[in-house]
Amino acid sequence: MDLSDSPPDIYTEVIVDSFANIHGGRQRSEALLYFANFGIRYETQFGFSLHSELWLTDNQSISDIVGDEQGVSNIEASEAGLHIGMLAAGYHTRSWSWLIGVYDINYYFDVLDSANLFVHSAFGMGSVFGISGPNGPSTYPQPGLTAKLGYQRGKHSVQFAIADGEPGDPIFYYHTAAQEEKRINLLVVAEYAYESAQSKWLAGWWGYNDDSVVLQNAGASRGKNNGFYLRTEHRFEPSPSDYQITVFGRAGVGASKFNFFDEFYSVGLQVSGELWGFGDEQFGLAIAHARTSDARSPEYGSDETALELTYAATFNNGMTVQPSLQWIGSPGAAREADDAVVLGLRLSWSFN
Repeated sequence: MDLSDSPPDIYTEVIVDSFANIHGGRQRSEALLYFANFGIRYETQFGFSLHSELWLTDNQSISDIVGDEQGVSNIEASEAGLHIGMLAAGYHTRSWSWLIGVYDINYYFDVLDSANLFVHSAFGMGSVFGISGPNGPSTYPQPGLTAKLGYQRGKHSVQFAIADGEPGDPIFYYHTAAQEEKRINLLVVAEYAYESAQSKWLAGWWGYNDDSVVLQNAGASRGKNNGFYLRTEHRFEPSPSDYQITVFGRAGVGASKFNFFDEFYSVGLQVSGELWGFGDEQFGLAIAHARTSDARSPEYGSDETALELTYAATFNNGMTVQPSLQWIGSPGAAREADDAVVLGLRLSWSFN
């Protein structure tokens, strides 16, 4: 094998978020968050690949200030330090692929490119799935050991993964035992996708085998924690035009006894191209609505809603400037919580 024919792909990304909660929420205050990613990907001519990432995170929180549950910033992490974000080996042919190691399942499941523009976490992985499980699913900021198998034929594809359902320390990725002794908590995810030149549809199911963690006042832990989601996006290209319009939507449900939110809905609009003459630009408006479970404690209200308006401009040096405005309705689904208004500015740099 001639390694010189396929040099590794080396990339770095740095993100800094500055937020100010100017109305409502728990308190009027500011927060500064950062994230850095250093990655190496190597792929042979025979289809084998190795992929690694190191993540540098901090432990500052804008959600502690706002009091929301869904996550104002998708780079917020609970622990500061250097972590293994990905360490995986894979193989692919024209139809089949597999990937095993430590990685974020949201890289491959429950993800749409158009929704990734937004800063708020709910527009990545949906809020029911995204905060399910004792420590969350095997995703940022605590990915766990995961094995994924995929098959693609034409416009259709299916993929299936088994992951650590209770990812532990982000340095060592040991399995932390569930509440019952001698129990192993696994997360299983399956997804079907249809993709054409203009549209993409996703239908997914997820579930945990460990039923020992239930909500307060939910009663006996009968059944398993599982859920479903549907996602779609459609791209329009007005002619003649220098921009593209993409609309997207998502709906998801989860078992009421195990999840703080048991229903989730989002819709959004993204416009990309040369909008105001700054080069690579994107404009977005989206809303996410999560309904709290019927098993919630009496002090909780019925829902939490997030509305985000954002604009991003990427320059030739790899720098992106992205101001955003968020309105958070009923933060934390608390009955007496005042709606919050959050101003944000994201600066990011990408190097390849």
